[in-house]
Amino acid sequence: MEETNKPEHEDVPVYKDRSLIYMGIALGVIILIMGYLTLFVDDPMKIFNNEQKIDKLVDDGNSSIMKKSEQMDDVQMRKSLTRFIESYYYDQRKGYFDPPSYFAPITETFYNYHNLNYERLRDIYWKRLSDKHKFIHKWIVSTLEFSRQEQNVVATYWAKESYYSSTHAIEYSADIQFEMTINADGKIISLRDIAKRNENIVQVPRDSTSLQQPEQQNASASNDVSGENKVYDMALVEQKPEFASGPREMNKYLANNIKYPAAARQNEVSGKVYLSFIVEKDGALSDIKVRQGIGSGCDEEAMRVLRNSPKWKPGLIGGNPVRTFCILPINFQIE
Repeated sequence: MEETNKPEHEDVPVYKDRSLIYMGIALGVIILIMGYLTLFVDDPMKIFNNEQKIDKLVDDGNSSIMKKSEQMDDVQMRKSLTRFIESYYYDQRKGYFDPPSYFAPITETFYNYHNLNYERLRDIYWKRLSDKHKFIHKWIVSTLEFSRQEQNVVATYWAKESYYSSTHAIEYSADIQFEMTINADGKIISLRDIAKRNENIVQVPRDSTSLQQPEQQNASASNDVSGENKVYDMALVEQKPEFASGPREMNKYLANNIKYPAAARQNEVSGKVYLSFIVEKDGALSDIKVRQGIGSGCDEEAMRVLRNSPKWKPGLIGGNPVRTFCILPINFQIE
């Protein structure tokens, strides 16, 4: 047989040189690591430092923890206080008083009352206001002064006030200086009057037309010259109007007829809705309005229940029924 000659190196494997590929991969990884450290790490050397840095809970004056009031200069502070106080009184003029919007959870001083929560603060506000008819409050921006006391800001300003007091049957007017203390969270923790001047008190006969609300005076003057439809404040009548079967039955009526709004229950809304209304001579209720609401359907529900109320016993003066202006709080509390 004829033999075939094979080259001697035919069975020897041939290897390619991949060292350049490995070097390229390693160089790419190094570039990626250096890029990450440059872009995302403030101090790359701390990775190789075993010493742990302890964060101190001490405010250095540049921290975001510091309150904005401490970063404001006097001009900025004055502008901020002016906006805050004006918003507070603007809401009151519109019949809106929401303590959580302005006050701290526990208010140290509110006029002559101390350490009040939101609910108590609201009750006292409406109690004070119920005896002040034709109430006017105008604060004088140019009198605003303030000082910083630790983290609080104490603002003082003068305001002109005038009203008719149905309890004392007086017309009252005065210039009153108020002191408002605002904490670091921007909430009022104290509001009180500290000085008075130009005080004027005029005694008014109890049968005067001053006993009426301004809108009621206009209505009676245009529609009833004889005064038969005059509306009296509840504090002035000899016998106050009341639910036909008494206060206890009224509470039962409210408990049995109020349907807690689904939105209020879902949002855990609770509190008191203050309604104003007139008890007519025949005991019917008219002119029902929300004086202070809590929203989420509670205001409308309170008005619905009061509109469907049975007739009340009217207010009496000299044994005769008279139209009487009343304010009633209706409580919404999630069980």
